[in-house]
Amino acid sequence: MLGAPQWEREIGILYYFTDYSGVGGRIKEKPEDFIVEEVNEPGVARVLVLRGQKAPKDPEGSGEYLWAVMEKRDWDTIDAVNRLARVLKIPVKHVGFAGTKDKKALTGQWISLRGVRWRDLRDLGLRDMAFHTPFYTRGRLRLGNLLGNRFTVRVRGARGEVRPVVCFPNYFAHQRFGTYRFVSHVVGRQMVKGDWEGAVRTYLTATSPYEPEVTRAAREQLGEEWGDFRRALEYFPRRLRPERVILQALAAGKGFETALRRLHPRMFSLFIHAYQSYLFNLILSRRLEHGVQPEKGDVLLHGVPTALIPGYLERPSGGVQGEIEREVLEAEGVDLSAFRRFKKYAAGGGRRKILERAEDFKVAGDVVSFYLPKGAYATAVLREIMKPSSPEGFVFTRGSPSGLSGGQ
Repeated sequence: MLGAPQWEREIGILYYFTDYSGVGGRIKEKPEDFIVEEVNEPGVARVLVLRGQKAPKDPEGSGEYLWAVMEKRDWDTIDAVNRLARVLKIPVKHVGFAGTKDKKALTGQWISLRGVRWRDLRDLGLRDMAFHTPFYTRGRLRLGNLLGNRFTVRVRGARGEVRPVVCFPNYFAHQRFGTYRFVSHVVGRQMVKGDWEGAVRTYLTATSPYEPEVTRAAREQLGEEWGDFRRALEYFPRRLRPERVILQALAAGKGFETALRRLHPRMFSLFIHAYQSYLFNLILSRRLEHGVQPEKGDVLLHGVPTALIPGYLERPSGGVQGEIEREVLEAEGVDLSAFRRFKKYAAGGGRRKILERAEDFKVAGDVVSFYLPKGAYATAVLREIMKPSSPEGFVFTRGSPSGLSGGQ
């Protein structure tokens, strides 16, 4: 078992499960390098049209909900859904989807639309978006209602032969914590501990060597001039929209907690969930040190030991695993009851398998493909293959941060 590099250790990922050298390389240089196809009850949401292939376009069934495969290139799922709702002139809540997909990718996922006819969806002509395999039914698609995803990934510039990975540590992967600033879990930790000024200050001023110079300079200037929030609005780039929402509230005299709560609830909850994920990763890393075979006191899921996702509804397990969980929480200085104040943001916690399996793993030159059940991360598999020394070329491609939001 090899130790992980420092940039991964910052998010609680301390080890590789495999003990061979990685092939290095780069992913996501182009959206076509990373293909994600959702697997749901209707079947696989294939990416066909955007790859120049034919797809089924005759609707079947009956009911008030239209289901279809939505293909997209370089679209964030939330942005795509919001755009779709605006163009169709329907409430965004009438667009159902099971999960978010990677932005810099070619993705296929099922969506449901209430009160929309196929001809209206078919003829939209949205750029880098296509729809196919329509059918009508009486039920909507809900968040989390999926089986898994198929991934087809090109690893450019790999050194040597790519080895298949079957079993891997079920870490919450890098995109859970940001893109080029891994600060979401730090903000979440400060929120859980009631340090609202610290949370806001971290979010607004923490920098990364990978972010664009203009955003790094703005954060550094605010760090030096902390408290002059009205002035900060003059030099903070407009693309840092979440940061500016907070700054506007602070400039109007609002408190730090109130200002942070001005963010969209989904983004606000992201900080709490990132901290829970960080704690899980630490617990999982400690379990890897001990061993992964089931032991007395383990809570098993499908025969596999689980680790705690801390939250107000959960308690440590028994045996060695329980000792690990309690030690990590004690070292962090956090009590599980502290998450109760974030009850409305689904902070109850849970348990998650410490190991997961990649199924139907195939290698064809520098392209790998595999299936993962929902909740597992493709980058948790790919890191075992590549063993990247930095997030550049793995979490993001060179030059890409300039187009990312400040919330990353």
